[in-house]
Amino acid sequence: MKRFAVWDALIYGFMLLLGFLSVFPFYYVVIVSFSDSTVLMNKVLYILPYSFILDAYTLLVKEGTIFRSAGISVFVTAVGTFLSILIITMAGYGLSKKEAPLRQFFLTMVLITMFFGGQLIPYYVLIRSLKLINSIWVLILPGLMNSYYLIVMKNYFLSVPSSLEESARIDGANDYRILFQILVPISKPILASISLFLAVGFWNEWWHAMLFLNTPNKWPMQMMLKEMLANLATSSISPVAKMMAASYRKVNALSVRMAAIVITTIPILLVYPFVQKYFAKGVMLGSLKE
Repeated sequence: MKRFAVWDALIYGFMLLLGFLSVFPFYYVVIVSFSDSTVLMNKVLYILPYSFILDAYTLLVKEGTIFRSAGISVFVTAVGTFLSILIITMAGYGLSKKEAPLRQFFLTMVLITMFFGGQLIPYYVLIRSLKLINSIWVLILPGLMNSYYLIVMKNYFLSVPSSLEESARIDGANDYRILFQILVPISKPILASISLFLAVGFWNEWWHAMLFLNTPNKWPMQMMLKEMLANLATSSISPVAKMMAASYRKVNALSVRMAAIVITTIPILLVYPFVQKYFAKGVMLGSLKE
């Protein structure tokens, strides 16, 4: 019994250490975002919250620019996640039918995109030909289909007992009713898990904005914060950057960066509790090979 007790203590100690190492970076980000510039520079190890001021957050939200970009990010995340999960679910259901015509061909095409992709210049030409340059939809449409999640969804539908679908067909249900009224309600864990991953991806979108959006009024939050932080100590053409440069001597640049991280992280943290009960189960569903 003593030997097992020692091993238990070691395991619990290791898990506590692992948990501390996971939580401490975010804790450090939060306390530094509220820190005073003088205190932060005088403390070699800034572990305890020695000060609490809101200057960094005030600097970020001043003039309302951050709220406009936040609204764009919310729109992109909500619409992009909904359309993406709809397309992935429908495509996964279709590819799960072994009798479907050209099924293997489409599966091969999906797998090819997981290993090979077009380069930047052909991609830019494609986006321009679709007239998505300087359009908010460039943040949504190119990322609607994810090959990996499609394969996971397809494998999940293959794991559903065929008798469930057969009984529905006997009652006169077509494919749409089977999918949306029978399979989708029992697929909440995997749908919640994939939706969370997709939402995080759309929320963190900035690369397409940097390449294809020329108007700052259409920038999402991530791109706006990137631009503001990049121009924090300079007087660029951006009004927000000029305002931040004027206030730079009053607020520590590190506090502003940490405040930006907190602002962009909070929405995802607020969403996670609603899908957490499905998450642990959902990440394992659909992982089995056909």
